[in-house]
Amino acid sequence: SAGSCGRSACAICLGHFSHDIQCCDSTTLWDGSAAYCRKSQDNRLVNPHGNPLCFKWQRPNGCHAGSHELHHECS
Repeated sequence: SAGSCGRSACAICLGHFSHDIQCCDSTTLWDGSAAYCRKSQDNRLVNPHGNPLCFKWQRPNGCHAGSHELHHECS
């Protein structure tokens, strides 16, 4: 759901301020602390090790993919 200012948080910087979240490449969070995730060259959200993050676990049916090399990371 959207935050108190009517915008969802950006997955990279967690900011609710107006900016293009599809192009966010911030290395810090909204509060100045280090960002955990970043965008890969192919525009996927990845962890510090470069492994793509899966968001299907957040969906009502969860993720049943057998192609993941690692366990899901919770946010």
